[in-house]
Amino acid sequence: MNATQEYLQTQINQRDQRIQELEQHSQRVTQRDFNTAAELNALREDLKSFTINEFQNNDITAEQAEKLAVIGGFELTKEFSVSLTVSYDVVIKAKDEEAVQEIIDSIDFDQISYSADGIESVNWQIDDSSIDEY
Repeated sequence: MNATQEYLQTQINQRDQRIQELEQHSQRVTQRDFNTAAELNALREDLKSFTINEFQNNDITAEQAEKLAVIGGFELTKEFSVSLTVSYDVVIKAKDEEAVQEIIDSIDFDQISYSADGIESVNWQIDDSSIDEY
C-alpha cells in the first residue's frame, strides 16, 4: 500500500513537472511569435514608407509601387488626421432649458453620413453650447 502511494505521488510529481515545462515552452514560443510579428510589421511599415517616398520622388513608377505594395501586403495610402470645426443650429421645442439639454444630449452625432471610402473614422465633441429662447 505504501509503495503504491509513493509510486502515485512520483507520477503526480512527474506530471506536474512536465506540465510546468510545457507551459514554459508555450510562453517562449508565444513570445517569439509576438517578436516575429512585431519585426514583420516594422519591416512592412518600412517598405511602405520607402515605396511611397520613392513614388512621390518619381524614383519608381506607379506600376512598381503597386507591385511592391502587393508583395509587402500594404496599401499605397497615408493616414491624415484632420481637425474640423462643425456648427449645428438646431431649433428645439421644450418646456425648459433642462429639457432642451436632455434633447441635445440624446442627439446621435455618430450618424454622420459620408461617402468617401478613405474615411476611417469620425469623432465628435461638443465644445460649447448656448441655449436661447427662440
